[in-house]
Amino acid sequence: GTQKLFVGSESHVDLVGDVVANKEAVTFRFDEVLAFNVPLHPKVKLTGKVVLKRGEDGLITSYQEFWDQSVKEVLSTAKI
Repeated sequence: GTQKLFVGSESHVDLVGDVVANKEAVTFRFDEVLAFNVPLHPKVKLTGKVVLKRGEDGLITSYQEFWDQSVKEVLSTAKI
């Protein structure tokens, strides 16, 4: 996973608004700061939405994350 990419103690995520759950999916919005696990731990800020799709049994079958910004835009927010 992403454990080795980021410094957990310096990263942070907030859920924004309501978590919406129905038979087909669970969705929520987020606002996040990620600290990269490289020297000086640069941090980037991003927002977006997560969609967790459910199977017929109600269990999660897929995870999709949609960023509100492009990768280039997110990387341009890097701060030390």
